[in-house]
Amino acid sequence: MKGKNIVITGGNDGIGFYTCLALAHLEANIIMVCRDQVKAELAVKKIQLATGNQNIHFVIGDLSKRKSVHQAATEISILAPRVDVLINNAGAVFNNFSKSEDGYEMTIATNHLGHFLLTGLLLENLKNAKTARIINVSSNSHFRGKIQTESFTSPCNYSLMSAYDQSKLANVLFTIELAKRLEKTAITVNCLHPGKVRTNMGKKALNGSFLTNLLIKLMSLFQALFGISPSEGAKTSIFLATSPDVNGLTGNYFSKCKVHNTHTAAQNTFLRQELWQISEKLANFHFPSLTH
Repeated sequence: MKGKNIVITGGNDGIGFYTCLALAHLEANIIMVCRDQVKAELAVKKIQLATGNQNIHFVIGDLSKRKSVHQAATEISILAPRVDVLINNAGAVFNNFSKSEDGYEMTIATNHLGHFLLTGLLLENLKNAKTARIINVSSNSHFRGKIQTESFTSPCNYSLMSAYDQSKLANVLFTIELAKRLEKTAITVNCLHPGKVRTNMGKKALNGSFLTNLLIKLMSLFQALFGISPSEGAKTSIFLATSPDVNGLTGNYFSKCKVHNTHTAAQNTFLRQELWQISEKLANFHFPSLTH
């Protein structure tokens, strides 16, 4: 991995941080996309100190905002005209229905539309690599997901879990559809379940109703008792970024570094294409030609 340029969203915390740390040990050049400058600067310093690798950088980017994603992609292109690996790792949950500044429900905007747009904006950078990999961090939560496109802009009986599950299914649908569209290129696309990881993501959402807060607390307790560490949760992302065993493999869903079946909905060509079309519309971005 020495000298390879790796872009990762949400690299300053949790799974993303440990993914960056491992790849930095392998002498890769890391560019983190982060919302918070103070946290990003601290993460960069920690990784540089731990690994001795000074080629650790960050750009500020809020995935829920189209303008911010465009700005981040512009800065990434200056730092890395060639991108060897793109890891769409960042994820968020939101207790209550709220809209992004572009008018879309925050969970789908952050977890799916932001990554959809960033990937499209960096596609030429990925094409500039001899071979490139796109890795989308999804979750087994996608098995509970159901795509309801009307919920992208309206409450539709909003709940934290249904919105999150939908966004994780969107990650899988996007992975498989993009892999098919990139079949004639040297770019592979895969997604993964990191495992039940002890992270702060749920705790950050503790500002909703009593029942929602109770649910999050119970989930956090379950994770604390039975969950794996963020460093363990990063293993499949690291595997997909580095292993020669996945050379040429594309359109797959991985868990514990092995291919697993997805929700049957992910094999629905009509659903994948419908999500693609609405994603292009909401992101106000049409992917460039997907061939070399």
